[in-house]
Amino acid sequence: MKLGSRKDKIAKAWKEALLSEYSVKPMIEIEQYIESCTKRIVDFVDSYCKGEKSDVDIVEAVDDLMRYLATDGKLSPGDSIRQILYLKTIALKVDPKMSKEEFFRFSNAVDDVACLAFDKYMEAKEHIYLLRVKEKERTIDMLRKAMSHYEEYYGSLPE
Repeated sequence: MKLGSRKDKIAKAWKEALLSEYSVKPMIEIEQYIESCTKRIVDFVDSYCKGEKSDVDIVEAVDDLMRYLATDGKLSPGDSIRQILYLKTIALKVDPKMSKEEFFRFSNAVDDVACLAFDKYMEAKEHIYLLRVKEKERTIDMLRKAMSHYEEYYGSLPE
């Protein structure tokens, strides 16, 4: 299967689908970031479907997209992975005459990307959780210092 000219249409439609959930148009930097992720992932899927080795660092591309989706409080983990799987629907909309064989190859490539995406999503969520724990620890440490300074200055804490 050769995506050829369809590749850009698929990547653009996917980017638009990812950004369509927001009531306010995102900043240009966010659009460019998502566009970079979607293009690299679609390029990888294209190479995968052709049976070629891809020049795309798929791990980095998926990691970038999943880091973005992991910060979106409106999306559940399943919704975030569904964003990857939606690529199959987009491909069929762009090319409704895709043969079964082509679609199976495309579908397998997207499934592999989705499995990697799950791992990267969980890593991103774990990182976010650890950052929150560190922030709580800093807050507790600041409160302890404030209490210590208060006790030094006033003697003891009021009851």
